[in-house]
Amino acid sequence: MKPYYVVEFNASACLFEIRVNDIPVMILDNSGQASSIAPVNFAILDSGIQKLDVGVFPHSGETVLDANASMSYKVKLYDVSYGFEFKHDLLAYKFPATDPRKQVPYSRKSDQFDAQIPYELEGWRKGVHLKGVEDVELKLKRAYARLAQSINAKRYDQFEQALANREHIMATSMYLNKHESARRISNLVKDFEDGFELMPLASDAVFHYYADGKMAAFKRLNGEPAMFLQNQEKQEELSLDLLFYIPEGKTEFEVI
Repeated sequence: MKPYYVVEFNASACLFEIRVNDIPVMILDNSGQASSIAPVNFAILDSGIQKLDVGVFPHSGETVLDANASMSYKVKLYDVSYGFEFKHDLLAYKFPATDPRKQVPYSRKSDQFDAQIPYELEGWRKGVHLKGVEDVELKLKRAYARLAQSINAKRYDQFEQALANREHIMATSMYLNKHESARRISNLVKDFEDGFELMPLASDAVFHYYADGKMAAFKRLNGEPAMFLQNQEKQEELSLDLLFYIPEGKTEFEVI
């Protein structure tokens, strides 16, 4: 069996965030209604109890929840050995309806679920606790700048090497073969070559800690990644959703 865990969600009129083991697996500022699933295996390093946290927030720029805000979710287990076979639900929750008279600023729910997986990853375990790192935001900006330099100079070999740890986690947790794994990077490079231009780090970028303080990233106020590319001709935008850590024994950020 190849266990594949997902969070199935249904949300409307809110900005919501889903984290597994304090790793963001879905962030969306949703003015209408959205229903989908968020794969979470990449946030699971080994078998056992996993933490799930779901937050419902006001739209970016607002201070209280929309009167129509709603959110429900389920954690589901699939077997992807031969297709996408549903096995069973692990848990489910629906947030209470928003009472506009109470001016609610946000709502959160914490859960746990047991995941049994056939792999074990080192991931960010040996990362430095970032809250004690001096000039941590400046160091993270330098990491983004190094990636930007590789992309702008078309040094895609450097870009691929920078993402090697991340792609190893993705390939292992999603059960990808070598061809499928390589295609993830080649598809990105194709976009780079197809008229997408890297933009400066978003002006509203906010520093966020993840993984209980061992990972970090810059996010825009609406929750989207602060590093992105634009294709002016196609009027399209491509976000680079990356997380960073500082490995033990090192002083600079790396993609994880």
